[in-house]
Amino acid sequence: MSSHTLTPLGEAPAGRTVRVGWDAPLGTFFASAWDEPADADHLVFAGASPYDISDPTTVLELVTPYAVIPEGLREQLLADRDREGDGFRGRPATELVGEAALPYARSARQADAIRAALR
Repeated sequence: MSSHTLTPLGEAPAGRTVRVGWDAPLGTFFASAWDEPADADHLVFAGASPYDISDPTTVLELVTPYAVIPEGLREQLLADRDREGDGFRGRPATELVGEAALPYARSARQADAIRAALR
């Protein structure tokens, strides 16, 4: 799993955290942004289910209102994915997590990827 902590925009409150990365065990890019205290609602929370986000541009667009996006971050995220691979298929919890996530797939692409991992 890669994780890149981004610099919040200047008007952000103290304690804002913004992260994007590649989650190899779920085979998805992810984005999260929140303000302390950490138990408050997230501003952004995406990429938490198998094969949820396949394009790093999506996560960067989600956090653009909250953080500075460094030049080359999209390419770094793609490199993270290429280096770490897709670790969802064949893991001990693949069937349990995949079957639980399948009814909530947000796209046909995601549902197809989950089904393929379950074969």
